[in-house]
Amino acid sequence: MANAVSGRTVEMHSMESPSEHSGSLPSSRHEGGQKVKALDWEGPNDPANPWNWPASKRWYGTVVPGSLCFLVTFASSVYVPGVYEVAAKFDVSITVALLGISMYVVGLGLGPMFSAPLSEVFGRKMVYFVNLPIFLLFTMGAGLAQNIQTLVICRMFSGIFGGPAVAVSAGSFVDVWDLKSSGSAVSVQAIASFMGPALGPIVGGYLAEYEGWRWTLWIIIILGGALLVPLYFMEESYKPVILKRRALARGEELPPKPDPKEALRLIFTITLARPIMMLLKEPIVQAVALYSAFAFAVLFGFFEAYPVAFQKEYGFALGETGLCFLGIAGGLIIGCMIYLVQDRLVYVPALKKHNGTPPAEVRLVSAMIGSFLMPIGLFWFAWTARKEVHWISPVLAGVPFGSGLVLIFLTAIMYILEVYPPLVAASAIAALGLLRYLMAMAFPLFTVRMYDNLGIAWGTSLFGFVALAMAPIPWAFQRWGPQIRAMSRYNAIVE
Repeated sequence: MANAVSGRTVEMHSMESPSEHSGSLPSSRHEGGQKVKALDWEGPNDPANPWNWPASKRWYGTVVPGSLCFLVTFASSVYVPGVYEVAAKFDVSITVALLGISMYVVGLGLGPMFSAPLSEVFGRKMVYFVNLPIFLLFTMGAGLAQNIQTLVICRMFSGIFGGPAVAVSAGSFVDVWDLKSSGSAVSVQAIASFMGPALGPIVGGYLAEYEGWRWTLWIIIILGGALLVPLYFMEESYKPVILKRRALARGEELPPKPDPKEALRLIFTITLARPIMMLLKEPIVQAVALYSAFAFAVLFGFFEAYPVAFQKEYGFALGETGLCFLGIAGGLIIGCMIYLVQDRLVYVPALKKHNGTPPAEVRLVSAMIGSFLMPIGLFWFAWTARKEVHWISPVLAGVPFGSGLVLIFLTAIMYILEVYPPLVAASAIAALGLLRYLMAMAFPLFTVRMYDNLGIAWGTSLFGFVALAMAPIPWAFQRWGPQIRAMSRYNAIVE
């Protein structure tokens, strides 16, 4: 849940450069006859630069935020197996009980809008420390809820305070790695974003079956509390904050602070205003966002499709139904492996061939593979999820679906990074995240009724036909990418 990304993979990273309207890094000023220089690294080998940290430290700064991202996305789906008990306890319909996941996802989309200015001023680590305890408190509130209203409201605020972890963790990855040349770090981001929703029903299934629905929330608090310790020992990775602290420690004079109104205007533009306009007016963002958001939303639709298929057709219990998501989880891992292989075989040679600036369309190879895998998985599941066919077949159908999902997601993020300059790319990725969470919110609410009306075969086939209709998108960009980029209203890089 992704995100990614971010899913804002570049988050506010692009504001680190003084030439790009950085609020915290103005170029220079004169005071008392002396020129105050902008804060910057002391050469390419500056040990304070996270890119120069030892490998162990860089991976620590990757795995800890990744684990937090995993927890927040895991929290989105671990609740799902308990919805039937929630509906019975509070005397509401399944659709109303599912608001516990839909409103949580709404919160995940809203939270990053508030985290961006906090991250810019206080750094990544402070945002984690402020939001994680509040996230856990609202999760506790949901677990103690005595009515559906309290449960849904607490879940929404839990999502709001968990969302920044997803967005800011993406920023932490950018701080520590050059994502354009580090496929492994990109894969960690993808695993953190998608493995959480895939594993949530597995854990939640057994907890709901043997301990009750409230334990699907207590497990979040237990895991979140355990993360506070490694989070405490993680060092700050955000460039402006590192440089500011070093300057203060040395007694150096700091450059002037930006105008607060201008800084807020810039943040509002990057995180909300421009993303919405790009969704409405920019064909590149429209196509990429729609494709990646649909793939992500189908995963959330499966949270209700799997119980219908495996409980009604095969008579599985809650815990056994959760285990069926292992097919999707395995597919996510295989998809990341495919991405790493094509990154080494296709993208790295293209970097060398084009002196570090290969055509953006080189990034589309992963999505082209995923465009075949996702509909294969959907149709496979659609027509084998019945009692006449062994249950392992629909479980294995999750493998190509999961692989296609993660390949499409990774391509969406990396293609946007290649196509747009940094500040515009930040807005484009925010647009991807906005549409992704809106669709993920809606899919669980109508999936139950759709399966009741159409059945498993045709209900899932409907998803498959939509996936087939979208499959030409990466191929079209591969064929006509330069011409499409030339029509951009937002300074897409044409060369």
